[in-house]
Amino acid sequence: MTNRYAPVLGFVSLLALSQPAFGQEANDDAMEEDSSQAGDDMLDTVVVTARRTTENLQDVPIAVTVVSGEELAKRQILDVKGLEMVTPNLVINPNAVSAGGANIFIRGVGTADFDRTFSPAVSLVVDGVIFGSSIAGQLLNVVDVERVEVLRGPQGTLFGANSIGGVINITRPKPKDEFAGEAQVTVGNFGEFNLRGSLTGPIVPGKIDARIAVNSVTNDGQFTNDFNGENRGFVDLLVVSPSLRFTPSDDVEILLQYDYLRNEGDWGVLFNRSNPTELMCIGVVVTDMPRCADPNQDLSRTNQDTPTFLRTTTHSVNLTANITAGDVDITSISGFNLFEEDKQTDFDGVPIPTFASIQPVTERQFMQEFRANWTVNDRLRILGGLFGQFVDYQDGANSLFVFELLGFPPDTVEIVDRQQTTYSFGAYLTGDYRVTDELRISLGGRYTYEYKDFIYRNGFNQTGGGFFPETEGFDNVAADTQGWSQFTPRIAIDYQPREDMLIYASYSQGFRSGGFNGRGNSTETIGPYDPELVDTYELGLKSEWFNRRLRFNLAGFLTDYTDKQEEVIRRNPETGATITTVTNAAAVRYWGIEAEIMAVVAEGLTVSGTGGYLNARYRDFIFNDFDVTDFVEPRNAPEFQVSGTVQYETQVTDNVALDALVTYRWTDSYFFHLGPRFDGGGPSPLINDPRGFIDDFGLLDGQIGLTFDAGGREVRASVYGRNLTDERFFQTFAPVANLWANGTPNLGRTYGVRLGVSF
Repeated sequence: MTNRYAPVLGFVSLLALSQPAFGQEANDDAMEEDSSQAGDDMLDTVVVTARRTTENLQDVPIAVTVVSGEELAKRQILDVKGLEMVTPNLVINPNAVSAGGANIFIRGVGTADFDRTFSPAVSLVVDGVIFGSSIAGQLLNVVDVERVEVLRGPQGTLFGANSIGGVINITRPKPKDEFAGEAQVTVGNFGEFNLRGSLTGPIVPGKIDARIAVNSVTNDGQFTNDFNGENRGFVDLLVVSPSLRFTPSDDVEILLQYDYLRNEGDWGVLFNRSNPTELMCIGVVVTDMPRCADPNQDLSRTNQDTPTFLRTTTHSVNLTANITAGDVDITSISGFNLFEEDKQTDFDGVPIPTFASIQPVTERQFMQEFRANWTVNDRLRILGGLFGQFVDYQDGANSLFVFELLGFPPDTVEIVDRQQTTYSFGAYLTGDYRVTDELRISLGGRYTYEYKDFIYRNGFNQTGGGFFPETEGFDNVAADTQGWSQFTPRIAIDYQPREDMLIYASYSQGFRSGGFNGRGNSTETIGPYDPELVDTYELGLKSEWFNRRLRFNLAGFLTDYTDKQEEVIRRNPETGATITTVTNAAAVRYWGIEAEIMAVVAEGLTVSGTGGYLNARYRDFIFNDFDVTDFVEPRNAPEFQVSGTVQYETQVTDNVALDALVTYRWTDSYFFHLGPRFDGGGPSPLINDPRGFIDDFGLLDGQIGLTFDAGGREVRASVYGRNLTDERFFQTFAPVANLWANGTPNLGRTYGVRLGVSF
């Protein structure tokens, strides 16, 4: 495109234009001035726990983006996916066939498959509890959080296996010893009606504090089903989170948290994306309907015959104990999560009963971690810990398919039952030693052992009519167990030439365990496959200028990805049927650069921006004994991503404040699908299907609000808009062998008003 790089140039221009404004006020004395004397036009200090201890963001030798809960609200970031708007080299695609699931990629490293058997490549951590699944809860609601940290690059030393891409670390508010609360109502288009609130205060002053947060989200959905005229994609979500904080002494804090989530919204809004080489278009299945995908189709209208439903409940209990014993801080974190889901899906995206399924899912997770943080002296700090996690899931699928085309009797239903249990254990030790006041060395390592037990069973049951019968037995069983272990090191050196500047270099290794292919249906296709490793080298700069009115952070990285696990569909050479296999088939190199800037341009006016460049290339990829290295691109790796935000705040009167914020994010084109070529043409048997391609796009969000001081209470009214330019595109693509394909578009323009009160 002619203007493809215009957003990139615009980001560079933002940096250039910002400099003169600061230069007019900058001098050496101002740079050394204490922050308490600088006034309100300085940037706030940002606190992070990226290294499992509380630190200033600018002192941490890791590339990390931090967004406070207040900023999340102003930017209308409602779930994890919204973090794309403020984080360089982050791609999050909702999973079309798993409610609440997401494919998260940081610097090109992530998990492309939706199946629960695959371990995550980007870890989701909530209040210290690590989610052990790549699916359950990944699109977590983030409307009641204190801050979110996005750590880029392998974080295996402190966060364990399966964080080879990075970590999304979420910290929620604790109960306080003073009464405080807030309530907010949101009304928007598509029937949006949201209620949220929180209340905190002491139960036993000085000893026991409590907090409860409630969030209810409902809307009518943005899609219309032409088959019956009903709305699709509606939301019905409820989250209730009570917590207790015990402080029996100054050296002991115990935090007990419970979360209940109920989701009874719609899901599986799938569009027909079949092409002329697939069975759906050929017309074998049906001839009196539009069979092929229309390139000009209305992305607000689908056409599905099978009713869909979703019933999801999650119960989570976390217990965290912090004990200070002299120079040692001891922490224990216990977390239990029960995820139950029942859903019915129409996978084909067409108005005839071709492929539909009911899928009950149960997943249990338990995690226990003990760690000790020892400040030996003013130069040496040591952090060590032990970690254990248990993840068990069971799911089944009763699937109706037009099996008569393959020689089965009419109304044949396939019954599938799967179960996997994962045990993960780890021990880690890391230390920071300050050689001089300016020079610090960090060394660390982690030993990880993971063990998986997997079983797959399936069979067929002729029903004589009707959907989804109970099974009478299983005809095919495949099972296996396997364990893997790995030591992953990290080393970092940082130098602080002055108080507000940090230069660092680091090497870290990430480990993602091997596993089993949950979509295989035989001993040969379930695996196991081996672990994959990521080695990342990083150089970074963290700096503040002009008496903390400008913050500029820069990171460059090179990542070598070896034994990469690739899940692809191929033909069985003996039977001709399509099968899904996972092999350690590829090696990839990623390198790039990331910049983050925030500046106070004038009183009340703040500009910020992010920029990311990513070069992603396969170095070696053998598929079915064919070298496809030069024919395919890594998935979910846009070359450029830039974003910019302008925020203005001013006091209109003594009791009224005005604030406004506009954010724009531009993402370069990229592929999010990799699969076999079924049409028999071309030089490569493996391709990036063009239907799994997103052209470059830009998203514009904004909000403006008034805050009133009402005698000890703050009343706030605001209007907001998301995707204001109504940019539409497909964000998922899933082919079903050579039969048909489906996809899901992104959400269009939304807007509304909010009214809230806090005290």
